[in-house]
Amino acid sequence: MASLKGTAGLRILAYGSALSTYVLIVIGGYVVFSGSGVACGSSGPDSWPLCNGQVIPTLSGPVLVEWTHRLFTLVVGLFVLGMTIVTWARYREERRILQFSTISFLLLLGQILLGMVTVKTDLNPLVSTAHLAVASALLSAVILNAIAVRSISVSSDLVLR
Repeated sequence: MASLKGTAGLRILAYGSALSTYVLIVIGGYVVFSGSGVACGSSGPDSWPLCNGQVIPTLSGPVLVEWTHRLFTLVVGLFVLGMTIVTWARYREERRILQFSTISFLLLLGQILLGMVTVKTDLNPLVSTAHLAVASALLSAVILNAIAVRSISVSSDLVLR
């Protein structure tokens, strides 16, 4: 069983994954409601992963909103990937955490691809709905993972007393 001190980094990654995923979904909602979804272009090769043909576009108005959503995906990606790597490297015996971390990573990859398809299809309603559905599944997975991490942290704490 992992010690409480040994799980501090894991807790940061798990809680960071949950919080950043929630924030990303909120930003995504703002992208939709502000009409910024195709501010970086649509359908063409310059629309994704680039924004209007640039890595860092002129950041103003709708472009700033859309690009912030894309950039914050990197934050989520670092937390989720970090969680997956640490779990596979140090916590393989914690089956639930291993499963939720791996599922979270796979959902994130799917979500990124759906984000690309959403832009490339000019915000097709079916694709946009799928993008939100996968985002919801990802949020569920990272929350369940954070709960699982908390449970090993709490049980480790009880053993230390």
